[in-house]
Amino acid sequence: AGPIGWVGASLRPSGPGPRGSASTASASAVARAAGGVTRLNGYDTTYEVVTKGDGGKKVVKGAKVTVHALGVVQQTGKKFWSTKDPGQQPFTYDAGIGGVITGWDQGCLGMQVGEVRKLVIPAHEGYGKNGFPAWGIPPGGTLEFTLECLKIAPR
Repeated sequence: AGPIGWVGASLRPSGPGPRGSASTASASAVARAAGGVTRLNGYDTTYEVVTKGDGGKKVVKGAKVTVHALGVVQQTGKKFWSTKDPGQQPFTYDAGIGGVITGWDQGCLGMQVGEVRKLVIPAHEGYGKNGFPAWGIPPGGTLEFTLECLKIAPR
């Protein structure tokens, strides 16, 4: 299971704060920036592909996706969650429908099995101005999530 405060299998705090978005933005609708960093169209979240995927099917809205995830607070460099830590397991969620924070939800679209992607999620697309102190995420905290796509099940 994830850190204290999770709602079911959702990557959302149980307290107040921003929730995921049901936006229909696709990972193909992006704006390229310098250095291999991609900014999601309509969002401030950026990502960089660390390792390319297998060239097969891609994560689409509604797909059930299983990933390894590492979450770090950018301001402090402190890890707040890793699915590779003892007692943890890969995380499975439904992509692109608001079950996780907005930056993750939209930033995963287009990934392929085997792909490793580093997301940089500003507070307003993560846990907002209140942060999530129970996990060590400060108010206004920017998050860095490294996701490794393990499995994509059709919607």
